[in-house]
Amino acid sequence: MNVRRAGTIYVKELVDILRDHRTLTAMIVAPIILYPLLMLGGIQAASTQSKGIEDEKITVGFEHEWQWERVIKPMLVEERRIIERMRSRAVAKEVADEIPEPLGEHVVPKWIGNIEDGVLQHLVHCGVSLPDSAEDEGANAIFTAVTIVVQSDEVRSQIAGKRLAQALERVGLDRRDKSLRRLRVDPRLIDPIGIEYKRLATPGSVLGLILPFILVLMTVTGAIYPAIDLTAGERERGTLESLMVCPVPTIDLIVGKFMAVTTIALIAAALNIASVTATVMFGGLQDVLARDASGESHGFPYWALPVVLFTLVPFAVLMSAIMIAVCAFARTFKEAQNYIMPVIMLVLVPGGIAALPGTKLEGVMIVMPVANMVLLTRELLSGVSIAGATFATVLVSTSFYAAVAVAIAAQVFGKESVLFADSVSFRTLISRRLIRPRRFPSLSGAGLYAAVLFPFWFYVQSAMQSAGEDSTVSVLRWTAIWMPVFFVFVPLAIALYWKLDVGDTFRLGPFRARAIVGAVLLGLTAWVPAHELVVLQDWLVPTPAGLADSNKALAAALASMSPVLAFCVIALVPALCEEFFFRGFLLSGLRTSFGKWAAILCGAAAFGAFHYFIFRFPVTASLGVLLGWVCWQSRSIWPAVVVHALHNGTAVLLAVRPSIASWMGLPESETATHLPMHVVLPAIAVLGLGILLLRSIPDSATE
Repeated sequence: MNVRRAGTIYVKELVDILRDHRTLTAMIVAPIILYPLLMLGGIQAASTQSKGIEDEKITVGFEHEWQWERVIKPMLVEERRIIERMRSRAVAKEVADEIPEPLGEHVVPKWIGNIEDGVLQHLVHCGVSLPDSAEDEGANAIFTAVTIVVQSDEVRSQIAGKRLAQALERVGLDRRDKSLRRLRVDPRLIDPIGIEYKRLATPGSVLGLILPFILVLMTVTGAIYPAIDLTAGERERGTLESLMVCPVPTIDLIVGKFMAVTTIALIAAALNIASVTATVMFGGLQDVLARDASGESHGFPYWALPVVLFTLVPFAVLMSAIMIAVCAFARTFKEAQNYIMPVIMLVLVPGGIAALPGTKLEGVMIVMPVANMVLLTRELLSGVSIAGATFATVLVSTSFYAAVAVAIAAQVFGKESVLFADSVSFRTLISRRLIRPRRFPSLSGAGLYAAVLFPFWFYVQSAMQSAGEDSTVSVLRWTAIWMPVFFVFVPLAIALYWKLDVGDTFRLGPFRARAIVGAVLLGLTAWVPAHELVVLQDWLVPTPAGLADSNKALAAALASMSPVLAFCVIALVPALCEEFFFRGFLLSGLRTSFGKWAAILCGAAAFGAFHYFIFRFPVTASLGVLLGWVCWQSRSIWPAVVVHALHNGTAVLLAVRPSIASWMGLPESETATHLPMHVVLPAIAVLGLGILLLRSIPDSATE
């Protein structure tokens, strides 16, 4: 790719997009005008409506006239005297203002035959039912059972019932206190524990419930029109064909167009955030949105808004790539709009789930696309402290999805069958009769499955968690059962469907004898530099308590298992399955678009991310680099399988046979400490010999 050419295309496309009134409307009119109208108008309308409902008269239904005249009406008269007495005793104006108005003047009685039917048909706001015995006892009975009937899904009915219930409760409490005083009993003995609710609102929590979902949706909206215009719009205007035959590589065109769409999406997100900030700051909403039930204001977290914009960058890249890939199939602007609707629905579903008040940023939600961004934005705006590992996992997973989406967009946009066909469909694209046999999978194909497997495997492992003392052992066993399914059989099925050469795709070919000897040497000694890297990382960033507990549980589980079973579930199965997928399927896809080290590093990063421990990512990714290099040098996954199995098997051996660790003079401390030099130096020498053996393989055996 020529950066200068791609930059020229980017500037040209960006200028053209900004001249389009539809894009400007979606970017500027919506956030700058719509947000203030929605927020200011919505809050004012809700406040006005709530105040109006609280002040309006309520219609209460009764089956018999005596229920009102002999029971409820005298109680409301008594409630009026209670409130007047409370106001006369109030020493401060602020206290007097908090005393409610008497309800009696606002109640309109109505006689209806059936209380429940009257409430459901909205003939009355609420209804009152009394036992027949109350007719003789009247309002001064020792105990009166009052049933208030309301419609739970009707706001006015709920408020009317609540107002009536509060008025009658005030009468009941006043009568109780008077009776106890006559008996010379302290009223506090009836309720010896005084409970007061204090609802705390973290800064921005009210805004945090609605803004994250809106920001995500507006970021998607900002990418829609540019993506349609640069794909279907070009085709409809008849300029795409002439553009593609220009003496400019396709990758330069794709990168320029993609960056233009991403820029517009980010500008839309930035304008949305700026509009919200200005509305809150200058619209007088700062105290309203950051005030708890006690009236104390905590201040609005303006510092979180730039962080929110930063977190939206990988999400904007992801959605821009998806939009370009989808719109590339459309022949016309209208057809592209139809294709976009399913994409928006796919965004709304996880986003809507994340927007629910009870959803938390934990478990599978950390890696679920769209949902993790909504939850992360909500936590930031709420001022909640977010664990560094959680924050990093959200960004890394979204960036991973974005990278895969970019690869897919480039693959789709570069297909002649998509660009120049008179009609195209997703069904035509995946039809086997149009598939040409190939040696390796495409980057988009391998990356797409990796992107789907990443959150799905996280969910599978979370679902395998079980309670009890043998939970870790159970998880290890079930992992060994399910790993071949998703890391071996599914990629194999994909390869067969797409007519890939299975031997070349998964690197199942023969290898030289020196490759297997070097792999054995590497596998037996790679744990030493890995351990030293853990010690260095522990010195820089202490191990989290949760990870330390997990390591202890794993060690205890391995000690309780037989050595053969432990070796199978920790060393043999992961080595075969992970090498089959990462160094076979994924690395083969990466090599079609990247050079040697770029492909190895990308594969290693994916390998580290799939272990879901951000704190151990440097160690796991480093092992992925070594395994990728071994596979590349030997032109086969089998030496990498040997390295992987021996590396993990050594850890199993030291865990189930502590006597071997003692014989080697390894430290017994639970904290990570440096290995003794009589272990480090020979290990480094053997490791170097293994690397030399692999490097000595002739060029004819490498690609």
